Amino acid sequence: MRLPSLFFAVVMIMTSGCYRSTDEVWDDTLTCGHHMGRGIDSLGGKGGDSRQVQCSDDFYAMDDQAYPYSPDLMPYLEEGEFSDIYCMADVRPSKHSPGDPGSSIPGVEGFKEPSADAVYSKIFRPVYFDYNSNQIKGQENLQILQNIASYMQQHPNVYVFVEGHCDKRGPEAYNFALGSRRSNEVRNYLIGEGVSPDHLFTISYGKERLLAMGDDDASHRMNRRDAFKIYEK
Repeated sequence: MRLPSLFFAVVMIMTSGCYRSTDEVWDDTLTCGHHMGRGIDSLGGKGGDSRQVQCSDDFYAMDDQAYPYSPDLMPYLEEGEFSDIYCMADVRPSKHSPGDPGSSIPGVEGFKEPSADAVYSKIFRPVYFDYNSNQIKGQENLQILQNIASYMQQHPNVYVFVEGHCDKRGPEAYNFALGSRRSNEVRNYLIGEGVSPDHLFTISYGKERLLAMGDDDASHRMNRRDAFKIYEK
């Protein structure tokens, strides 16, 4: 086979093996732009402190259940070092946390589900995540967050708790940390879209509040979410 023919064959194999749909390429382009923007904002000092208000004692304890998230994480699963690694998640307490004495904002139990209000249920829809990820991906998720940001800017009397949730697999400690990263990811995105940091709070429930109990992919995806609760002052 002559060299030009060999080169052409190699190119055809590579391009056919890497084929991706237009929708997939567009979603990844939007995701890439979002994370590049966050990096630039971070250099400028934007983003604000976390408002994570739940880091229970279980966060520091390992389950007996071993769960191979990836080969890179297996040593930590075996050695029980989740508390050392995943407490690096942004869970710093805030002196302005809702529900504190003297705060004009109640704790999370004083916030209501979006389903209790016809308008809220259309705006504050859940955001879903890929397996073992806290990255915001997909046009639908981005549109939901842009709608939430727009609504909150137009209604400065609205306060929101972002709840981080995980699917049923894996140690409790890992899922608390992953839920924390998911809720803070959405909070930081909304701040980047112009929402006041003082109106956004986060909490992680890990795998404690499952919507679907099945072991199939659809059930796991439904549980890998950020949900919202709203308080109107």
